[in-house]
Amino acid sequence: MAASLWLRGAASGLRYWSRGQRPAAAGLAAVCSRSMASKTPVGFIGLGNMGNPMAKNLMKHGYPLVIYDVFPDACKEFQEAGEQVVSSPADVADKADRIITMLPTSMNAIEAYSGANGILKKVKKGSLLIDSSTIDPSVSKELAKEVEKMGAVFMDAPVSGEQCLESSINVEKQIEFNRKSNHV
Repeated sequence: MAASLWLRGAASGLRYWSRGQRPAAAGLAAVCSRSMASKTPVGFIGLGNMGNPMAKNLMKHGYPLVIYDVFPDACKEFQEAGEQVVSSPADVADKADRIITMLPTSMNAIEAYSGANGILKKVKKGSLLIDSSTIDPSVSKELAKEVEKMGAVFMDAPVSGEQCLESSINVEKQIEFNRKSNHV
């Protein structure tokens, strides 16, 4: 089923196409326009070994960021680049309705979502919360239940360390090579 689905934009909303049916390029471009999407801030919580390069990549592609990390020094270069730094996960949720968390432990994730100044204190109905933290799957399931009670959407999107970063770099190099070779 998930072999090859294409997304198509239309006046009536989004539609999914099955394998072999491709949408018109103009329709897809309208749905996937970065210029449209990049006007809405993306919240990012957790700027450690994995979160820092992920947030930089979003910034590089023009997405305005609302940043939080328990270590204020981790936020300095983002603030110097003009990104908004806030003082808690709740403040991120107050200012962004698309939030990515990239945290090192289950306890960090629980605190960021459910703590005294957690995301759930100010999350807006309809917000998309993407968790790429290194946490126990049962914790992820519990966080998803809590987020859904608030009317938001939780997406578990785990990544794996150094290998993931290397793969991302290799993909970017391949895209750049293809672009230079006029393959894309």
